[in-house]
Amino acid sequence: VADYSPPRWRVLWVEGRLDCRTWSYYCDVRSAFSALHEVIRVSHSSVIEADAATGKCRLDAKRFQLIVVGPRYATNVVNALEPLGFSRAQLATVPLVVLQNKMYTSATELTGSVTAKLQWATNLGAAAGFTWLGSRKAAEFTASGGLPYHWMPFGVDASVYGKFAGNFTDQPFDIGFTGSSGPKYALRAEITAALRSDPARLRTYFGSWDKKNVAGGGGNRWFTLSRVEYVQQIARTKIWVSTTGPEGIVGTRFFEVLASGTTLLLCNRVNETSLWEDGVHLVMFDGMEDMLRKVHHYLSHEEERRAIVTAARTLVLERHTWAARAKFLTRATEEAVARHPPEVPWFVDGKLSPQTGPPRDGGKSLLLGCYMPTNTSHRYQIGLSMPDASSKWGAFLRQEHRLSNRPYKTGWSVAECEDACQVRGAPLFGLFCGGFCHGDAHMRGVCYCGKRQTDSQALRPSATCEQELQCATTCSLDDERPCGGVAAMALYLRQGLAEAPSAIAPPVASHRRNLRRPTRMSSDPPIQEELDYLRETGIDESLFAAVRAAAAGGVTGRRDALLATRFAASGWRCEEAQFHSTEVV
Repeated sequence: VADYSPPRWRVLWVEGRLDCRTWSYYCDVRSAFSALHEVIRVSHSSVIEADAATGKCRLDAKRFQLIVVGPRYATNVVNALEPLGFSRAQLATVPLVVLQNKMYTSATELTGSVTAKLQWATNLGAAAGFTWLGSRKAAEFTASGGLPYHWMPFGVDASVYGKFAGNFTDQPFDIGFTGSSGPKYALRAEITAALRSDPARLRTYFGSWDKKNVAGGGGNRWFTLSRVEYVQQIARTKIWVSTTGPEGIVGTRFFEVLASGTTLLLCNRVNETSLWEDGVHLVMFDGMEDMLRKVHHYLSHEEERRAIVTAARTLVLERHTWAARAKFLTRATEEAVARHPPEVPWFVDGKLSPQTGPPRDGGKSLLLGCYMPTNTSHRYQIGLSMPDASSKWGAFLRQEHRLSNRPYKTGWSVAECEDACQVRGAPLFGLFCGGFCHGDAHMRGVCYCGKRQTDSQALRPSATCEQELQCATTCSLDDERPCGGVAAMALYLRQGLAEAPSAIAPPVASHRRNLRRPTRMSSDPPIQEELDYLRETGIDESLFAAVRAAAAGGVTGRRDALLATRFAASGWRCEEAQFHSTEVV
């Protein structure tokens, strides 16, 4: 890709919060891609705006040339209908690529399901997939059908890891190793044991973040090293040992040591010979005896060691930086998009697999809107107030839980919450904490069933599309209705509630200035049920008569009447609010 000049795209990057201290490569690949393109994270308010024709808040497909599902988001997929976190249907014409992560099965860590991940990418209508695992695995994934997969090795920020390049004077350690040394990596334990028992008494630095060391056990602890300290430790060591991971994956540490310009990389045999040349850029070993022999050889032949170290850094600068990976990702995506008929959308919700039923159109329940706490103290207490049981209102919302076959054991889709609350006879239901609530991807919502109106002091409706984004998350790929966010609840009113008409009371607002918002109302609730509710609340009979007369008029009169009745029942004076036929509280 050295001579490739990539186009500049506006890209929507799908990933939650990232701890760059722990998973630096997640951040590095995104940063490198951001240097080529205008990258917008899905949590940014600029993602959503009002549709000029309908007034609804929507994702605008014309604003993006590409969607990238980052590796952290793709890690723990266990279901082919995992949510994308926002409406894929609204961006059906935008190409999407997936940076698949942990595409293997492990009994010792959460890796999701390889089969589900492959089908999930197909369901998303992905143009291409990328894997760290190697060329043979990429070919295997492509052969499974659905979309082309490319092997994209890890990379490195050579400016960070090459900070001490050429400085061979301050290297008090003969050999070093850092990384996990638990049951998943038996070879690493064998290597460190062999080096420790060597009669030559090598000066070693072994930093491991196995459970014993993280908990405070003896020995050097890699877990305590910052990135700067880690770079310094590599530079102060003459030879660094690294091993391939699950499925023979060539990890980030290979490239970090190669980029150092100070330290020789010693590793077990790597199948991917196209990356480098043994004895020229690094040194490979076969077994413990061969490893020890080569350690002693290069410790006693400094010029040979330095020649390999210098050649390795030159190779990295030419081929293995994150900037090169970003170019490769762009070029492969550009080629995939060029092969796709421009008039055909990438995503078709009617072709999802496994098919769990007809696509949801949201007609079963009315979305009342996105409601947010009036202050930060309500952030995790939306609808959780539990008044005295003898109170005439009782509890507004009752939390529901559901165990599911996923790394995150709780969570509901909108459809599941809707069905659960219907069984309980609750006319209102709400979800929050869906989508990107916790940052670790594909979260499903917390479900609440409601029998009465909200506490008007605890919630207020969203007034702008930027605020509406707080609820514009999704909790299932085949049900893309909003399921709330970390500080906002998507509230719904079930339709056809003959079994509990007196319980209907859509939420009221605590601030009049925030009442105006685009409508999502497809049809009005039954007027007779609203009037029955008014009778039970005991409002003034003259107002009741006026409302009933207004409701007998046209659509505009009926809707205005409904709005007036809701405010009257909540103690508002109707003349304080201006009602319009295209607005709903």
